[in-house]
Amino acid sequence: MGWLLAATVLSGGTANAQAETGRAVLPVPTAPFDGTFAENVLDARPGTARPVSAPVGAPNMFVMMSDDVGFAMSSAFGGPVPTPNFERVAAQGQRYNRFHTTGICSPSRAALLTGRNHHAAGVGWLSDVPSPYPGYGGKILPETATVAQILRLNGYSTAMFGKHHNTPSNERSEAGPFDAWPTGLGFEYFYGFVSGDSDQYSPMLYRGVQRADPQDGPRDELLDKRLADDMIRWIHNQKAGAPDKPFLAYLAPGSTHAPHQAPPAYIARFKGKFDQGWDKVREETFRRQVAMGIVPEGTRLTPRPPEIPAWDTLTPAQKAFAARTMEVAAAQLVFQDEQVGRVLDELQRMGQLDNTIVAIIEGDNGASAEAGPRGTINEMRSMGRHDEAEAWMTANLDRLGGPDTYESYPAGWTWAMNTPLRWTKQYASMLGGIRNGMILSWKGHVARPGSICGQFSHLVDMAPTLLDAAHVPMPTNVLGAAQKPLDGRSLLPGLASCDPAMPRTQYFEIGGKVGLYHDGWFLSGDDGRMAWENLPPEGPRPRMQWSLYNLSKDFSQSTDLAAKEPERLKRMLELWQQEARRNNVFPLDHRFAMARAVAAMRPSGRKQFTFWGKDVSIPSTTEPVLIGRSFTLDADLRLDTASASGAVVALGSRFGGWSLYLDRGVPTFVWARSTDPDEIVRVRAAHALPQGATTLRLRFAVAKPGGPAEIALSTGGEELARGSLPTSILTPAGGGETLDIGRDLGVTVTDYPVPHGAIEGDIPHISITFD
Repeated sequence: MGWLLAATVLSGGTANAQAETGRAVLPVPTAPFDGTFAENVLDARPGTARPVSAPVGAPNMFVMMSDDVGFAMSSAFGGPVPTPNFERVAAQGQRYNRFHTTGICSPSRAALLTGRNHHAAGVGWLSDVPSPYPGYGGKILPETATVAQILRLNGYSTAMFGKHHNTPSNERSEAGPFDAWPTGLGFEYFYGFVSGDSDQYSPMLYRGVQRADPQDGPRDELLDKRLADDMIRWIHNQKAGAPDKPFLAYLAPGSTHAPHQAPPAYIARFKGKFDQGWDKVREETFRRQVAMGIVPEGTRLTPRPPEIPAWDTLTPAQKAFAARTMEVAAAQLVFQDEQVGRVLDELQRMGQLDNTIVAIIEGDNGASAEAGPRGTINEMRSMGRHDEAEAWMTANLDRLGGPDTYESYPAGWTWAMNTPLRWTKQYASMLGGIRNGMILSWKGHVARPGSICGQFSHLVDMAPTLLDAAHVPMPTNVLGAAQKPLDGRSLLPGLASCDPAMPRTQYFEIGGKVGLYHDGWFLSGDDGRMAWENLPPEGPRPRMQWSLYNLSKDFSQSTDLAAKEPERLKRMLELWQQEARRNNVFPLDHRFAMARAVAAMRPSGRKQFTFWGKDVSIPSTTEPVLIGRSFTLDADLRLDTASASGAVVALGSRFGGWSLYLDRGVPTFVWARSTDPDEIVRVRAAHALPQGATTLRLRFAVAKPGGPAEIALSTGGEELARGSLPTSILTPAGGGETLDIGRDLGVTVTDYPVPHGAIEGDIPHISITFD
């Protein structure tokens, strides 16, 4: 049925569905202001925009949105992981237990920043995989200006720290363009990463649009601490330069997205804390939530889906592995909470906290089940396949949480971290994918500190809330672009008087799974795909299953009323179609990330690629695609010594990648599908290359696309070594890894004799020719 709707709109829809529907947009409540600066923003064209001073007394703003934290993970919402700093903000502010996200990373971040629905902002799916449809371009549109752009033009300093994930993968090199980077979206300062995830020990970081030095911070200092350190440093400098100028500081840590990594001492705190398993942890969490008032009395604890195994069916080895993965995830959230606390403490010490509105959004979607029922020690290796050798997974028990694993917990823990809700991240059709905890605090503006508000709210409400707090109305024109109306509304009135019965309509859609909230009722359309499954690029489209829930009486979405309410179901379906058309939701694409990514990485037909010099890096997911097909790589080298070491070309990391390098002068090729020794192949020459000018050729021969490969190394027509690969396919991992020339940044593919694989010499020229 969902596909029938899609086909109808594709054949008869328009590019401007908003004008077609004529739907009224909810106004943004604003506090009184004198209006002296509004015209500057309304008429802000390129070259003529003149930033103005913020209103006197305008507050600072500290917004934090974490990653893949489920509704029930933090103790602030009844979860098993102690987060005293989140609780501290909750005690001074107000918790929202019916706050919603989009269901996955990039769309949620676009909705937060713009105040518009994610498809309307152009980010209907992950920015890594843009497509040519209006709602899926993968980058925020000029007509949906961000809150950072508007506040900057109205006298605010703006800075962002952490995960962006709103830059298309083909725009992440030094070639740009940079309009989809944070500095192109209103943030005057950025320190963080632009991919979907990051290794916490060896992150690929940027300052502005320039790659940060890989030595920027000691290896044993995890990313979350480095982000908090830099935010504190920036605040010190911002207040030193302009003491009375307010700021917007946005912190987006990559935790608790995979990889789950944390300091060993933090992991040790949780030893044995989860040995009872996910079934009992979910029950214990539910009891706490009811006692705290996080969920209403009478709420039903939804049952475990049959696709998630009962804890008692696991073997002792499987239980030990699963329990440790949860210990690591808990440690990572505690570490995140501690860094947020450090920022709050510094604002308090500086006398700034009382005039700072603080928003803590615990997750950009529900907890993630992409590691499947077993979990993983290598996220990208297992995604959509889940065929890691169990013996190798359990052999890594003591390495979990450290730099040698890229792990994520089993789906059973995901389900427990979303208590009492159904399903997980990606499920726009189920509350477990779209309901997250949120805390809003602003001294002097919260009528009942420590209270819980049951008013429906959504990420699109955050930008209107911040503009309201700054006394800045939404402009009709920003930097020459006529603006789409806001889809959200300010939450500030709710701090004075929470209204759970406030009328509201909000659609949801991620990867073909859909939902619609309307005045207490929820329509769910699900395609049956598990969060850890891929659908093939071609094939039959899944059949949608529609259900209906009265969320005003059914907090956990436990009872389907579709059969009892056929007329309401029909009206909700019609309203869903209207909202989908208005927001450029169609066409629906039910494939998960890996299937879409494979389609996006199909070669363009270009045969020749040339690189001039070392210290070159481009995204690993863009051309040239150096897996699955035959090519010849020729490198001109100039070596300092006959024992020179370093990478010639490196793709990805030890979690998925390959490297052509010199090991004390000896040409070597290593292929690492994962860290499992059974999936690593090394081809090594018998002797070293000479000092000075020389050449090195890699022949990568694939008889059948995607099949096994033959590797040959040679110089000056002399073959040096030959070997075979069981497969020519791997996934370059993790998300921010690159194709590097003369170095190996981020997580290295192998251990080099020199730091970061920096070549001891020069690489004047490399050519890659595809058959």
